[in-house]
Amino acid sequence: MKKCCRTIDKPLLLFGLEPEDVGILALTSGAIMLFSDTFYAGLMFFGGWIFLKLLKRGKPQGYLTHLLYKHGLKIKGLIDPPIKVSRYSVFGKEV
Repeated sequence: MKKCCRTIDKPLLLFGLEPEDVGILALTSGAIMLFSDTFYAGLMFFGGWIFLKLLKRGKPQGYLTHLLYKHGLKIKGLIDPPIKVSRYSVFGKEV
């Protein structure tokens, strides 16, 4: 009888973060590097890394993507995020 590999459903992680999280960190630190000093970009990258690891502790895979979607960011492949209405009225627009 062969042993079955137990890591078949293990998600791909790069130093503890998912690839899209690393991409978000790289884009933000790259933008900071363009407009500011590399020191601040590195500080943002490693500080953001620690922040995301703490934010995602105990959360399911894809948590950050769905959090951004919930706050109104359009993501290709998903339906448009819901529009938040400040006040609901059965009578339509107020005049």
